[in-house]
Amino acid sequence: MTRRNFIRLSSYTALSLVLLIAFAMTNTRNMNTYKNSLEVSYRQSLAELDECLDSVNTDLTKSLYSNSAEEMKEISRDLYAKCSVAKNAVSRLPVSQMELGNTYKFLSQASDYAQYIGTKIERGEVISDKEHKNLKVLLKYAGALSKSTAEMVDIAERGAKITDGAVKNTAKISASPLKNSFSQSAKSFESFPSLLYDGPFSDQVLNKESELLKKANAVSKNDCRRIAARALETNENRISYENESKGRLPSYTFKSGRYTVAVTKQGGYLKSVLYSGKINESNISEKNAAELAQKFLNKIGYTDMKQSYYSVNENVCTVNFAYAKSGVYCYSDLIKVSVSMDNGDIIALDASTYLTNHRDRTAFKAKIGSAAAQKKLSPYLTVNGIKKAVIPKENGTEEQCWEFFCTSLDTGEDTLIYINNRTGREEDILLLLYSDSGTLVK
Repeated sequence: MTRRNFIRLSSYTALSLVLLIAFAMTNTRNMNTYKNSLEVSYRQSLAELDECLDSVNTDLTKSLYSNSAEEMKEISRDLYAKCSVAKNAVSRLPVSQMELGNTYKFLSQASDYAQYIGTKIERGEVISDKEHKNLKVLLKYAGALSKSTAEMVDIAERGAKITDGAVKNTAKISASPLKNSFSQSAKSFESFPSLLYDGPFSDQVLNKESELLKKANAVSKNDCRRIAARALETNENRISYENESKGRLPSYTFKSGRYTVAVTKQGGYLKSVLYSGKINESNISEKNAAELAQKFLNKIGYTDMKQSYYSVNENVCTVNFAYAKSGVYCYSDLIKVSVSMDNGDIIALDASTYLTNHRDRTAFKAKIGSAAAQKKLSPYLTVNGIKKAVIPKENGTEEQCWEFFCTSLDTGEDTLIYINNRTGREEDILLLLYSDSGTLVK
């Protein structure tokens, strides 16, 4: 071989090696890209499954507490819808790898049973004790699956890869939790109501004009600045104007250090307060925080507000208040106040729901007394307390109800049941969730 041919052969060999390495690198990069894309898809499906199982668990719990055909029908429809969405999420996951086969079978069975219950109610039939027990069995497995799925989500969020088989289901459940036979020919529901909010007592602002602001006088920008300064207990010179918002609650926005404050143009109501700093310590109790929140509301003009529940997160206690007058709790008029557990400073306020919904209401006139309303409750509940309440409905209307604070004989959990004081209809069920961080409703 001549020197020229040797150099040529070496060059071809080197070029081939470079091309081979480049191809391998490109192929590896494409495989990694595909794997990362698949991992993202798996995580999204797992998160969707987690959310749906939580809703299934909630609906099954409510089904144990309900004694209303109308409410049970709505719960059954929603349960069927959530089971269907959850099954779709499972179908997009590596089922055998994550040991989710029984999960899919359980969801199919719970979905079928929801159809069966819904159809039976439509025919005007009563849920039997045996069927009530079946719901308890389904709830038991739903709780186990929900807990296990939440653990899988947590493991994935801490860096474990679903594509590597590092995320597994720990709930070992039977594929057939129900031993009793039931109809498989229940009528299919072709459409389901969308869950657009976390329940009728959520703090979302209804899409309607505020009667309170509509009747109020206009307030100048300088007067709103003074209102913001008084709320923060600071000199007016330390308050700077930022901008104005139009929307449903037109307001002026001001800044003072790490605080942002919004005051409505009509009436000069404090709409929101937000502190951007972090709270690193906890030196006061939840009771102290709630008292400071109440005192703050009184100072800024929001009177007749009663504490509903609270939660603690990252050294911040957020207290939820509802407007209450003459012994009637108006759950449409909500205000949230957040208090620093470090020094008791007010670090957040959200009065949007109150400002949107508050108005003069008719007196609480009950055609059905509390004793008669109590007879509408499920026999599987023990009543611990009764209140008068006004609750919001999905269509923006309100209903006067008797609020019954109950404990379930099946689960031992507490719940709030609302019975319409005119019709005796079971208007809503809320689950009370207790933890070291406080009490929330669902």
